[in-house]
Amino acid sequence: MDSIKLLTQKNSTCSELLSCLFNLKNIDLEAFYSIAQKKHTTLTEISAAINRDRSSAHRCLSKLLSAGLLQRRTRTLKDGGYYHEYSVVEVSLIKKQTEIMIEDICYSLKNLVDNFENDFSLKIRNQSVN
Repeated sequence: MDSIKLLTQKNSTCSELLSCLFNLKNIDLEAFYSIAQKKHTTLTEISAAINRDRSSAHRCLSKLLSAGLLQRRTRTLKDGGYYHEYSVVEVSLIKKQTEIMIEDICYSLKNLVDNFENDFSLKIRNQSVN
């Protein structure tokens, strides 16, 4: 409920929207914006940018990847081996993704309201039985 109140405030920001919809922590947002500034970056660079160890930075990157906010490319090293390079997906795609999520949330909330009386009555009946 607090997240809905936060988002409906007059001066809410895109950071608050991303945090709420994608369940991001401040450190995740810090990593996200750091990557957005650099265009392409590595785990080591992100770790340094957010001042966290590599495992913490990796968790942030994994969360951002699974949310669909980042893309990862594998780069091959000349002498063998590889590394991953991260970049933010196009802002227009993030916007479209958030619009779809908001539509889904609105649809779900509308269904909850439409079924409110039935759910309420059922809950009252079940409480009477116990």
